[in-house]
Amino acid sequence: MVMKKNMKIKREEKEAPKPTKAERKKEAKSKLTKTGKIILVAIGVAAMLLSVTAMACSGILNQANSTEEYHLTGGVAATIDGTNITEDTVTKQIMSTRTSGGYDDDAAWASYLKGQGKTPESLREETIRSLAGNYLLSKAVKEYNITVSDDDVNESFENAASNYGGTEAMMSLLSQMGYTEDSYKEQIKSSLEQQKLKEEVAPEKEPTDDEVLTYFNDNVSTYNDARRSSNLLIKVDSDASDEDKEKAKATAQEALDKINSSELSFEDAVEEYSEDTGSKDDGGDVGWDKLTSFVTEYQDALSALSKDQISGIVETTYGYHIIKCTDYFHVDEKADSIDQIPTEIKDAIVSSLKSSQVDEDYSAWLEEYIDKNDLKINAMPADVPYNVDMNAADSSDADSSDDSSSDADANSGSAE
Repeated sequence: MVMKKNMKIKREEKEAPKPTKAERKKEAKSKLTKTGKIILVAIGVAAMLLSVTAMACSGILNQANSTEEYHLTGGVAATIDGTNITEDTVTKQIMSTRTSGGYDDDAAWASYLKGQGKTPESLREETIRSLAGNYLLSKAVKEYNITVSDDDVNESFENAASNYGGTEAMMSLLSQMGYTEDSYKEQIKSSLEQQKLKEEVAPEKEPTDDEVLTYFNDNVSTYNDARRSSNLLIKVDSDASDEDKEKAKATAQEALDKINSSELSFEDAVEEYSEDTGSKDDGGDVGWDKLTSFVTEYQDALSALSKDQISGIVETTYGYHIIKCTDYFHVDEKADSIDQIPTEIKDAIVSSLKSSQVDEDYSAWLEEYIDKNDLKINAMPADVPYNVDMNAADSSDADSSDDSSSDADANSGSAE
């Protein structure tokens, strides 16, 4: 996550232990019930899109041969605008989800689908509609007169390369996925065209103050007790010697002493001492903690501060920090007026509402566009490898419950 002003105080992620199969199923249920309408299969992966585009030109949507060991039925799953979508294409997309998720046995797969509120039939239809939608996008681009210049493509290519340390480094990685520079630029052009199409058919709409206020109150716990902070950082490299660390800490202590003695204001100390170039020009401001993520040590120290209070020296993986809480936000139960909400939090909500509105409008447009282009879906073959008796999910849940009971009994016995 890129923080405001590229501030590098982000929360560290620890490697989690590999979950058991029962834990995977439980996690799938808890996550998937919150996400609503999700496209399970990553149809939008760049390499797949290139394949779809190429195959569509010959009047059939198919993919490269799979090396997975499962049964392929052959046949046509659907037609869209006179183009066949093969059954094997659909199978490979769905099975990539099943195999990568580790849902090897039917009970685990059935439980996963149940957690999504899906069946093999509904998942197949969703996958077919996703493939159809991706195919039709190139047609829609022409219908809506969407154009992308070579300059736009080259600019995006150069921006992407800069994130990978240069063109050579990026293309070294992309070549492993079968890309050349020309084919990758074609993919960039396609992505830019689709973004312009999205802007055309689903333009942003400014949410009303009432909508913003309602969203805030529905999610008040997300934003309540937010703290804004400024930061003075003395950097320490990860491979720094003990001597260098002590030297950096002494510098931080010197700055803190001057702040505490009122020799320097916090802002003046930031200007004189801070090595965080991303926030230094803003007096060390790194924004509201509820709108970003800080490393644990920073967040813990900030959470203990009241407005205008300054911390001691806080050590993180980035070095030594002195933190000032510059603002604090709290409402009792709910906000009665949008004016109570800090500008930055309000702006974040507006951005979120706009994004959701665009996505919803675009999805609705695409569904309608697919139906207008004569999508015909054939019956699902009974022997596709993702087909499963959904009753298996109930037995799997029961087994999981029995396992939990056994664990509880075992724990109870060991405690006696």
